[in-house]
Amino acid sequence: MIPLKKLIIHIHHISTHFTNSLFPVSGALITLYLFTNNSSFETASYYSMVFGLMAIPSAYGSGIYDWRTRFQGRKTFIFTNKVIFGIIFLIVASLCVIWRTVDAGIMYSMGWNKWLYVALVYSLTALATWLGYLGGKFI
Repeated sequence: MIPLKKLIIHIHHISTHFTNSLFPVSGALITLYLFTNNSSFETASYYSMVFGLMAIPSAYGSGIYDWRTRFQGRKTFIFTNKVIFGIIFLIVASLCVIWRTVDAGIMYSMGWNKWLYVALVYSLTALATWLGYLGGKFI
């Protein structure tokens, strides 16, 4: 049996890896949709983002807890950047999910808004990668 303290420490790592894996999957699925026009890829991308967005609070909250307990809440460049980019990550993910929920046909439009949406979806992969890179500096 895993001691509670050790489990709490690992909760952040587990929730973060889960969250960070879903957004690159969304980007890959959007890319597949763009190449194939198979709407199931676009729908799967959306649901991947929904589940990723639902997991962000767990990753973010456990990260704050981990920072306060393991690292005594020290303010460093890395922690400050993780907090700032974590908030940006949450905002962009929320924007993508809300936008796609409100306008389910966004990927079927021909205007600039389709490409802005795609860019935002791709930016989630970049943000997840940056946050993972910063977090990896502690391991």
